[in-house]
Amino acid sequence: MKDKYILDAENRFTGKALELVKKQIELFYSEPKGIVKTKYKVGDKVFLKKGTFMHGIFGEIDNFDYTIDNGFISGNFTGDTRSNKICNSVGMWNIQEDMYLKDYINEYSGFTISYSVGRGPDAKVESILIPYHKFDEITEKINNDDNIWTYWGDKTKEVSFIPSLVSDKRQIAFILNMESDYAKELAKQDVWNTDIEYEILEPFLDYRYYPKFKDERVNKTKATTDRESSIMFGLPTSLIEGVFVGRKIENNKESLDHIKSRLPDCYICNLDGKVIVGNEWWMFFLQSTEWWYIIRKWFSICKIWWISSKWRSFRSNAKKTYKRLVECYNWRKRSNFWFNWCS
Repeated sequence: MKDKYILDAENRFTGKALELVKKQIELFYSEPKGIVKTKYKVGDKVFLKKGTFMHGIFGEIDNFDYTIDNGFISGNFTGDTRSNKICNSVGMWNIQEDMYLKDYINEYSGFTISYSVGRGPDAKVESILIPYHKFDEITEKINNDDNIWTYWGDKTKEVSFIPSLVSDKRQIAFILNMESDYAKELAKQDVWNTDIEYEILEPFLDYRYYPKFKDERVNKTKATTDRESSIMFGLPTSLIEGVFVGRKIENNKESLDHIKSRLPDCYICNLDGKVIVGNEWWMFFLQSTEWWYIIRKWFSICKIWWISSKWRSFRSNAKKTYKRLVECYNWRKRSNFWFNWCS
């Protein structure tokens, strides 16, 4: 597949853009080094470090399997014709500060409000995220602010792509640990990265969005958003440390077992931000088919040894008992002989 994607890139990209895409494909298929995966036990609160990536998928287990088998690869390379304003890349939610998953969920499960501060040509538009169930409280403050004349809102973008408290449409999202040097190198090829010259990005943007993006990637707001990354070509599944699921999957043991069987060294967490299936080292040890086979074999050998040792002990004791019985019998015979003779 690597050669196929490189050939595709050579047919569709030129110059610096081609160089960046080919570099990303090479990194994607290289041996991952120093991958970090946080370990959790059931009931732990999931903590997201700044720079952690999250990626949601459409569908459920069928799409989950496809992702695990192929990786996070842009649909423009795999043949998916879905139209996106940012193309030839894979969208990721980029955690902007250290926080608990529960707090992030409450934040994006709310609402995005933009409002105009002041009037006339000097008016300034600002945007904020209203957390889950905080809409009335925040809008009341806005309505009592004399400097704010108008405001408008929209659902957060995360609600359309990852599990949330307000929608069951999305049931699975992946949490990617980006702490390793390998992961950080992959993350550099980000369309939102202002270190990349704007002119190079034309093949990664819909022509209708290209002029607007120049301003948006510099002046990010809560609405545009300020927490997106778009990684050229894609990212490998080796970076996955956890799977974040909605309520439907959480209550489906068969689905949870399947997810764990495909990603045995990863944890599974829910909309409460808590781990429901852990990934401690001993769980990975027990859930590994090869190790479990070895353990069962070891116990079988011990059982056989124990039974055989008991049998050997029993046989030895039986021989000793028989010998004593024979000795007693012979002694009795001799005793009877002398008794009869003396009589």
